[in-house]
Amino acid sequence: MKRTKIGATLGPACRDATTIEAMVKAGLNFARLNFSHGTYPEHAKLITTVRAVEKITGEPIAIMQDLQGPKMRLGTLPEAGITVKNGQTIFFNTKLTKLSGKDFPITYPGLEKFLKAGEHMLIDDGRVEVKISAIKASQITVSVIQGGTLSSHKGLNFPNSKLSAIPALSKKDIADVAFGVKQGVDIISLSFVKHAKDIVELKKLIAKNQTKKSEPIFVVAKIERPEAVRNLKEIIQAADGIMVARGDLGLEMPGAKLAVTQKNIIAAARAAGKPVIVATQMLDSMQHSRRPTRAEATDVANAVIDHADGLLLTNETAVGEFPTETVTMMRDIIVTTEKSAYDDVPLMLTHGKSREAAAELSRFLAEEVKAKVILAEDAASARIVSHVRPELPILVASASPKLSRQLNMFWGVRPFKPSQSLVKAANDYVIKNKLAKKGDNMIVVEGNSKNAVEVREIK
Repeated sequence: MKRTKIGATLGPACRDATTIEAMVKAGLNFARLNFSHGTYPEHAKLITTVRAVEKITGEPIAIMQDLQGPKMRLGTLPEAGITVKNGQTIFFNTKLTKLSGKDFPITYPGLEKFLKAGEHMLIDDGRVEVKISAIKASQITVSVIQGGTLSSHKGLNFPNSKLSAIPALSKKDIADVAFGVKQGVDIISLSFVKHAKDIVELKKLIAKNQTKKSEPIFVVAKIERPEAVRNLKEIIQAADGIMVARGDLGLEMPGAKLAVTQKNIIAAARAAGKPVIVATQMLDSMQHSRRPTRAEATDVANAVIDHADGLLLTNETAVGEFPTETVTMMRDIIVTTEKSAYDDVPLMLTHGKSREAAAELSRFLAEEVKAKVILAEDAASARIVSHVRPELPILVASASPKLSRQLNMFWGVRPFKPSQSLVKAANDYVIKNKLAKKGDNMIVVEGNSKNAVEVREIK
């Protein structure tokens, strides 16, 4: 059984129930809906499909609504694109939505107020690079450093610019949050987070759109800009989870620093007991190939060794030719890596708070009596036990579908629906899913104020 969770972005390549079901059976735990693309009816249909697959498979599948954020993009250009050459002077205009004369459109009015001459602009994941030479009203004059083809709606990055004053939530995001809350999404991820206050603002917006009976929605902070790295500690405290969003992060900072920054983010989130997801280009070549590159396979394994809670596939599943095979490949790499000694975390018994101490003791006892599973009596206990990374399944009973889906994001946690007394239900679940057999030991972590740990025989 894998303990690292797998997420996949849904899109044209995997929007039907048959494909999504196959992906879940291959190891999918949560589904991402990218709100940079698609219409509300399309997203609503995907949500309905995922919920139907959830009932068929019995797997609690969390739905993550990924907000676009203040993403700067080119506007509409001719279908074939326009090629620009090294040294060429070209013009952008933030008041345009489509090509007009010699001016290329940028669909973010007022962006020029945050830019200065001498700063660089990266276009289409850095395939084209330009340097700003002058700004006059809404027109931005640039010199092409690395030429290439400009095409419609490609993303823009500004690694040298100070964009802190740009609001984290755009008008589109505000409308999208209202839609997501109404549709019952489990997680909302916020793009281009800069400060903890961005997370607080999103949580207030979610609360504004919820009814009194609504269950909490997880908020995941996407770390994509240098400001977020500098303010990481406060962001981790404010958010329910963290995403290492390498697509933009890898462009907004020097490439040589990306790997170490990723490791630092994972370590910081883990230390705070918050789930952390690694995303972007993990198995990118599998968009068009049944096999990943050696570098990609190693990248996935290293994220497992660093003990990220989850790994997220993006274009590989959304628009790739082999969405199910990609999930299967990621699962196989995870399982193989987790079986190795490189995945192990040394147990360090500390003198922390009673709940943390109980979690550490549960792992210690499990290793001593060779237990097969750990049963956490409540969600909080399950999260903390996950934090100490025991090498066996962490069961937690939950009658709430939303909470079960959210718990399924945590490393090693397996939520199940209780139908009787907790321990009896856990016994039945363990036997049914072949996690252990009668006579094996199970560790029970009592929650609430008890924080007790005991060994029980599976019957």
